Amino acid sequence: MRIAVLSDGYPPWERGGAQKIAAQLAEGYRDRGHEVGVVTAVADRSDAGRATAGGVRVRKLWSPKPRAILPYLTLYNPFTVRKLGRALDAFAPDVVHAHNAHYLSNAALRAAADRAPVVKTYHDAGTVSYGELTGYLDDPPAGDEPVPDEAYRVSPWQQLRREGLRYNPVRNRANRRTLRRHVAVGVAVSDALRTALRANGVPCHRVVRNGVDADAVADAGDPAAFRAEHDLGDAPVVLFGGRTGYNKGGAHLARAFAEVAAAVPEARLVVTGDDEYVSRMREIAGGERGRARDRIVATGWLDRDGLSGALRAATVVATPSVHLDPFPTLNLEAFAAGTPVVTSRFGGADELVTDGEDGFVVDPFEVGDLAGALRRLLADPDLAARFGARGRRTVRREFTVEEQVELYLAILGSVVDSGREADAGRVKAAGRSRD
Repeated sequence: MRIAVLSDGYPPWERGGAQKIAAQLAEGYRDRGHEVGVVTAVADRSDAGRATAGGVRVRKLWSPKPRAILPYLTLYNPFTVRKLGRALDAFAPDVVHAHNAHYLSNAALRAAADRAPVVKTYHDAGTVSYGELTGYLDDPPAGDEPVPDEAYRVSPWQQLRREGLRYNPVRNRANRRTLRRHVAVGVAVSDALRTALRANGVPCHRVVRNGVDADAVADAGDPAAFRAEHDLGDAPVVLFGGRTGYNKGGAHLARAFAEVAAAVPEARLVVTGDDEYVSRMREIAGGERGRARDRIVATGWLDRDGLSGALRAATVVATPSVHLDPFPTLNLEAFAAGTPVVTSRFGGADELVTDGEDGFVVDPFEVGDLAGALRRLLADPDLAARFGARGRRTVRREFTVEEQVELYLAILGSVVDSGREADAGRVKAAGRSRD
């Protein structure tokens, strides 16, 4: 098959879980003998043009990416649509696999569907929510109660109050209309995300959870060198990474770490990736328990080897999101490195992590519970090692890139076959009408 991949961002020009998944799938398709072409958007005009990444051809279209007007730009992006159409014409795909296309826009999906059937992977709830989906947590369910499906429904009035001038009253309706008309199969990366999308009227037919190349993580990087570079010594380490911020649980983790540091004073909190929220985390941790702020270490974004080394050096990885975090990529990578996780019960994390067996699944709003889970693993290296070993076995058995690629290829192949059958049917019908 000739497979065109659409994604708002693509490594190394953009980092993030969705971008990593788009790239590993594109490379997986290529490794199985399919022709692959990627079309992506870049915010830096000097990055625009043609390139090869991971052995895959990439066409980079320049587009400004102002968050303030994204709700309008997502309907039609004049900077990308015509160029995207020409790129697809030149590639002549049999099928298009679209990932996040908020900046490429709905018009890109329509243009793609004019040329080939489209399979769309939803990596987040951005189709119905402005940014992360958080409204259902304004009154979070208590204890272990599940989130009722209706709680995921987005309130236009709530969005208007929160977003002000960013609120576009036609955006969600237009999104749903485009997806219903132009996407052959919609795929979510977790059951939790599919439930939320369906609750808001978005057609989502399948779930394919993300996979990880466990060998690539386990064999890459140098944990000892990472510890030496960041002066960690033999300290127990909590790692928090990727795109950080309040919704990723940064404030709750900082409060919890203040409690942890009081009981385990040698502990360190290492933040890899986006460091814009680190100063706020230090303020929260320092304001609560004195010198905990001085034990927060920021590394900035790391390359693949650097992140693997950091994950292997960590005692525990924390992903305490306070939004619908569909299926955190960092949890997969942590397990591949043999490192246990403490994660949020809000979203799809518990579709990977089994509470009390390979990590802890907690309510991040209960900061004491979050702190207690971290403290248990930091204070008991044997328990952390057992949990990490179980996590490694889980991803090697159930969450491989190979399985993820094969599932997607089956979906892509089925829509190509369906399209060919439909074309053949139209030809026969036309012939009968002439007779």
